[in-house]
Amino acid sequence: MNKYLKLVRFPNLIIIAFIQIVMRYFIVEPILGINRIKLQFSDINFAILVLATVYMAAAGYIINDYFDTKADRFNKKDVVVGRLVKRRIALLMHQIFMGISILLGGYISYKIGHWQFVLIFFMAGGLLWFYSTSYKYYFLLGSFLMAMVSAAIPFLVVIYEIPPLNNTYADILLASKTNFNYLLYWVGAFSFFSFFGALIGQFIRDLISTKGDREIKRKSLPMVIGLKWTKLVIVFLLVILSVSVFGVWYQFLNAPMDKITPWYFAVLIILPFLLLAYKVIKYSEGDKFKLGLFLFRFAILSGISYAFVVNYILENYKI
Repeated sequence: MNKYLKLVRFPNLIIIAFIQIVMRYFIVEPILGINRIKLQFSDINFAILVLATVYMAAAGYIINDYFDTKADRFNKKDVVVGRLVKRRIALLMHQIFMGISILLGGYISYKIGHWQFVLIFFMAGGLLWFYSTSYKYYFLLGSFLMAMVSAAIPFLVVIYEIPPLNNTYADILLASKTNFNYLLYWVGAFSFFSFFGALIGQFIRDLISTKGDREIKRKSLPMVIGLKWTKLVIVFLLVILSVSVFGVWYQFLNAPMDKITPWYFAVLIILPFLLLAYKVIKYSEGDKFKLGLFLFRFAILSGISYAFVVNYILENYKI
């Protein structure tokens, strides 16, 4: 069983589910609660949405491993497909998981009256397949596509919540000439963080996988612009993301009594990013970069977990 959990990157799937749960119950629900509005996308349908997302992600991890065994061997990574799991079994698992994801996505799309939303899952499946087979070999294309997929994970929560809200509160919205677009801004801030976090993560993985990328002739960032410039790009993006988190706080919250956010950002996000930038600058080819990867994952998870702080601020300061 462990080999299959390893194949689908089980810890990553838990994080994906965690992100969507946090967005729904610690961002969307309390924000709606300020105006005494309740969630209209049922808990059961939301659970199906999470499962659909997780199954699609698992299918993506499987197919990427399926086509990436050669590079993984050169990078001395644990190769699952072809060693622990037969290639035909892996391919079958990918097809089954993607099929389940599309069926579940189609069901919840039908339930909210927008069956066309199932195209999101068709497109995601296609992107993950073509990323594994071709897109990741092109300069920057694969990296940006995967960053967009990562940004869509929290955004799906609000995409499926707004249509039922519009149906239930149509009269109120018409009378007050308002809408629920503000939910897009709040969740969009976390999607923005996810996008840049995934992009930085991809460039870091490229940095430590140059040997394999060189063998399979993949045009990753270090292969095209070199190790030195790749380091500078990563550090620059870390600075941009660090500045952005404070900008988002100032724009959306900035509660006079909020003393938590500055310390939270400084200690749990900015400090790890600064240490990560230092590790990136000092990186040399062959370095396992374990501490750097830990710092990166810690900072990204802290960024998503800031939703708990937002929930606390909304509950106590009535913004």
